[in-house]
Amino acid sequence: MSGFLRFLSRISIRLLGFNILVVFLPVAGFLFLDTYEKQMLKAQEDSMVQQGRLLAASLSERDGFGPEVAEEILFHLKKRTDARLRVISKEGILLADSSRVGEEITVAEADRPDDEAAGDEIGAAETTDEDDWLYLIATWPFRLYRRFFQPPLPAVEDSQFYAADKPIMGPEVQAALMGRYKAVWRISAGGQRSVTLYSALPVWKNGKVIGAVLVSQSTYKILSNLYEVRLDIFKISLGSIFVAVILSFILSATIARPVKKLRNEAEAILDRRGRLTRLFTHTKRMDEIGDLTRSLEELTKRLVKHMSFIESFASDLSHEFKNPLASIRSAIDIALEVDNKKEREHFLRMALRDVGRMERLLVGAREISRIDTGLEAEECRELDVGILLSHIVEGFRLRTNKVVFDLSIPEHPVTLSASPERLQQVFENILDNAVSFSPSGGTISLELERNDSQATVIISDQGPGIPEENIHRIFNRYFSFRPGVGKKADHTGLGLSLAKAIIEGYGGRIDVKNSDGRGVSFYMILPAGQ
Repeated sequence: MSGFLRFLSRISIRLLGFNILVVFLPVAGFLFLDTYEKQMLKAQEDSMVQQGRLLAASLSERDGFGPEVAEEILFHLKKRTDARLRVISKEGILLADSSRVGEEITVAEADRPDDEAAGDEIGAAETTDEDDWLYLIATWPFRLYRRFFQPPLPAVEDSQFYAADKPIMGPEVQAALMGRYKAVWRISAGGQRSVTLYSALPVWKNGKVIGAVLVSQSTYKILSNLYEVRLDIFKISLGSIFVAVILSFILSATIARPVKKLRNEAEAILDRRGRLTRLFTHTKRMDEIGDLTRSLEELTKRLVKHMSFIESFASDLSHEFKNPLASIRSAIDIALEVDNKKEREHFLRMALRDVGRMERLLVGAREISRIDTGLEAEECRELDVGILLSHIVEGFRLRTNKVVFDLSIPEHPVTLSASPERLQQVFENILDNAVSFSPSGGTISLELERNDSQATVIISDQGPGIPEENIHRIFNRYFSFRPGVGKKADHTGLGLSLAKAIIEGYGGRIDVKNSDGRGVSFYMILPAGQ
C-alpha cells in the first residue's frame, strides 16, 4: 500500500493527470466536431437519396404519371419521410409537393422554404444556440481563424433559385432528367443560418426517363445539434479550466512552496563566512521533494563531519607539534649555553630526535589527508585477500622471530576491489601493533572469512589487551597508550587512524574487542566481490 501511495505522490503522475484533464479532453472534443458534422451530413444525404429512390420506384410502377398519381403516393409517404419530396415532369412542371399534398400546386410553390415541411418547430425558431452569449464567446477564436486564415469557400446559390415564373429546371433536375443523380447545396430561405441540400433522381419507365424526383432538406437540425455540442464542450472546457486552477493551487502547495521553503532553508544554514550553522529539517514527504530534502540533509551531515574532521585534524596536529617544538627549543637553548662538548652533543641529539618525530608526524598527517581527499581517485582492482595476507605474513616471518603467525584462509578465493598497497598498509599497521604488544613466543592469528557479500579479516594477539577506558579512543588521531612497550616517541599514534580511514574509504568498517582470556582482536569488514 505504501508503494502505491508513493507512486501516486510522484510529481510526474500529478503533471500527467493535469495535462490529460486540461488539454486532451477539450481539444479532442473540438477536433471531433468536424468529423461528426461530415458524418451527419453524409447520413442526411443517404437518407434523402433512399427516400427519393422509394418515390421514384413507386412512380415507375404506376400506369400513369400525373399529379393525381404523384399526390396519392406522396400522401402515403408523407408521414414516413422527413425531407421535402417534389415530383417534376420532364418539362420542369411541378406535379406534386409533399409539403402541400392535397392542395393545388403551381410553379410558385417551388421557391417555398423547405423547412416549412418540418412544421412550426423550425419556422418559429428565430433564435438558436448560436445567439447565446456563451456560445459567441466559445466560438470567437474559431470565427476569427476562419476569417483570416481559412481559404474562401465557393459561392452557394440561394434557395430562391426556383423563381415563380419559371419551370423547375435547376442543374440537379436537368441531370436527373438526363438519367443521372446530382446534388446541389443552396442557402436556406427565411433568414435561417443553414443550407439546404437538393438531390434529384430520375423516374424511369420502360427504359425512358419520364420525370424527376427532387428531394430537399435543410441542415438546420444538424447545425442546431452542433451548436448544442459546441456549447456543451465549451462548458466542459470552462469546468476543466476551473479544475486546472484548483490543481494549480494544489501543485503550488505541494511543489512550488516546498521548493521555495527548501531554498530559503539552504540559504539560512550558512553564515556569512560560509560555515554550516545547522542541518536541513527532516521531512516525511514521500515524493521527489522529500527525497531531495533527505539527500540534502545527508549531504550537510557529511559536510559537517568533514569540516569537523578538518578542524580537529589541524588542532590535533598543532597540539602534537607543541611538545617536540618546545623540546627542540629547550635542547638548543641549553646546547648553546653549556661548554661541555658531550653535554652539547646530548642536547643536539635530543633535538634531532624530536625533529625526526615531527617528520613522522608530518608524513602521517599528509597520508591521512591523501586518504581523506583522494582515496576514490586511486586505481583499484580485483584482488585475492588470502594471497595478499599470505605475502604479508611471509614478510613478517622473515622480519621477526619474536612471535608465531597462524594464518587461516578459506579454500575458495575471497576477492574485493581495492588498492593492494592500501590494504597492505592496513594489515601491516595492525600486525606491527600486535607484534609490539605480544610477548615473546606468543601467537598472532589471522583469519579470513566470507559472509554473504562481506569479507572479514580478524587479527588477534596475546598481548595485555586494551583498558576499557581507552578502547573507544584507540582509533583517534595521535592517541598512543603503550605502557612499558617500546618508546612512545617512536609512535605517532596515526597507524590505527590510517587503517580506519582506509577501511571506511572502501565502504567497510573496523572494530576492536578484548579477548575473553588475553589479548585483543581487530575485525576488518569489507564489501567482497562476486
